[in-house]
Amino acid sequence: MRRLPTSPLLLLLFWLGCASAPKPAPQANGPVFLENDYPAALAQARASQKLLFIDFWAPWCHTCISMRAYVFSDPAMKALENRFVWLAVDTENPVNTEVVAHFPLDVWPTLLVVDPTSGTPVRRWLGSATATEFAARLDALDKGWRAGGAKDVAQSSLADGAALVQAGKRADAAVAYRAAALASAPGTPLHAQAVELLVLQLSLTRQSAECVRTARAELPGLPPGTSLAAVAQTGLECALRLPATDADRLAAAPGLETRVAELSRDLTVPMLADDRSGLFETLVEVRRDRGDAAGALAAAADWAAYLEAAAARAKTPDARAVFDSHRLAAYLALGQPERAIPMLEQSRADFPRDYNPDARLAVAYLALHKPAQALTFAEQAEVLVYGPRTLRVLLTKAEAQAALGDKAGTKATLARADELVASLPEGQRGAWMVSAIDSKRKALLQ
Repeated sequence: MRRLPTSPLLLLLFWLGCASAPKPAPQANGPVFLENDYPAALAQARASQKLLFIDFWAPWCHTCISMRAYVFSDPAMKALENRFVWLAVDTENPVNTEVVAHFPLDVWPTLLVVDPTSGTPVRRWLGSATATEFAARLDALDKGWRAGGAKDVAQSSLADGAALVQAGKRADAAVAYRAAALASAPGTPLHAQAVELLVLQLSLTRQSAECVRTARAELPGLPPGTSLAAVAQTGLECALRLPATDADRLAAAPGLETRVAELSRDLTVPMLADDRSGLFETLVEVRRDRGDAAGALAAAADWAAYLEAAAARAKTPDARAVFDSHRLAAYLALGQPERAIPMLEQSRADFPRDYNPDARLAVAYLALHKPAQALTFAEQAEVLVYGPRTLRVLLTKAEAQAALGDKAGTKATLARADELVASLPEGQRGAWMVSAIDSKRKALLQ
């Protein structure tokens, strides 16, 4: 699952993004998605009286691509193909500015199910789930909707939460998700979904102490699966946001870290490999946070080994490349960026129109103190990249130019970054972008 980064390693992972070609590939076994046309998809849903499923994704989001490679293409989804209208929205594409503004996003991917009559979301999922989990969720939702929306408090509270997020009332959404958790039977998949959404919403609204308390209270009763892992991981991340002397942090962090470590190793707990990778990512960051360099290196070594095995099992180039960004991050955490070069060169050959391999090669070569090679790959990525992600490519290019002593080139690239941010539609532009450019300018030119 992709969350807003709060630390150097997580920030690096956010910038590194994820794999696969920018244009979504057709699904061989699962549903066929309309692309980047919300009005047409909504009209089709209204005409056919089917719920509208929307996948808000981005070409830099490894979890988004994991969902395409391992979930939407799974035969388990085929039975649902004709029960929904399916829409994929590339949030980096300017054509989607209005729909992205209409359905505000905090996490990539965000998966919505929209009532065709009202245009209001009736369910909002953040991140991922296995194909079995996701098919069961959609099947239950569709059956309930076709039955006329039976007065199920848990289901209606989940719908309320989705609508409140759209309305910008995120704290109120957490209240709705808590109502769903209280109204659902512990140990059931519905309860697990409600708790996962509650903990994530508490995290996103910076209610860190409540996030920690809720995660600790609910974890023992959650069934094995994606929600269990997400609640443990999010609870631990919330704990680390609290002051070092905070009682909730001191009481919760060790146990939550132990649970995350257990889940990272327990292959009997069903979850996508991408999500299990995220558990290793969190362990590296937690151990670095407390100054445990040896523990962080051990977690990074386990992380790299797990990802290499997952990539070796992949049956297609798309499925293999899902792990590129996390593998690079693991190798960087180990101080061994050279290990990323062969896999990125392979992805570059497999996906010649994708900017991600070139952008990642630039990062790897910068870490190897080879700025000339880094600049070459950054410039090649610049030709292919589009949308807000262009900013990161430009910042990497500026780092390479500065390392080569090209002060004029560095200034020109950062000026180009300023122009890019000014040109982005409001829905794709954030204050953090200006701060990122200013920080880079100070670091490289002063």
